[in-house]
Amino acid sequence: METDDRTEPLDLGVLLAVAWATFFDRLHHHMADRGFANFTTRTGFLLRVLDSQALSLREVADRLEVSSPAALKVVVAMEEEGYVERVSTPGDRRVRAISPTLRGLAALAEARAFHREYERRMAARLGEDSVIALRRALEEIGADASEAIPGVLRQRAESARAAASTTSPPPDR
Repeated sequence: METDDRTEPLDLGVLLAVAWATFFDRLHHHMADRGFANFTTRTGFLLRVLDSQALSLREVADRLEVSSPAALKVVVAMEEEGYVERVSTPGDRRVRAISPTLRGLAALAEARAFHREYERRMAARLGEDSVIALRRALEEIGADASEAIPGVLRQRAESARAAASTTSPPPDR
């Protein structure tokens, strides 16, 4: 007997995918409205990896857990958009480090502001307790991240989960 899928709750994976796509669609529109039209998830991720430091291409590749040619492809695209630049390193003039530009740092600051505002709006709509519960649930999911997720993200997710467990009581189960 066939069931009508429209009466069944949406699968959790589908809900997560829709939420992820919705969030990033809104982030990309927000960034475009503020002059960062070609800001992508990849752009934001690499800018977070760099933060305000200069890293060699090898260091970038290692942190992203990709090959140097793959990292170079991302760097070149971001360089063309003005988000990063290659600079001489003090110890070895032959080595060119990748560093965020003022535009890159401004884009990262704008993206972080969007994240905070989005969370604040969710808390206003759903209540602070619901947002705290959502964060806990996402941290639990992130704690099971596979090797397909770059280590730098896995480490940050684990750190966030550990910090949350030491600063707030465990959820009622």
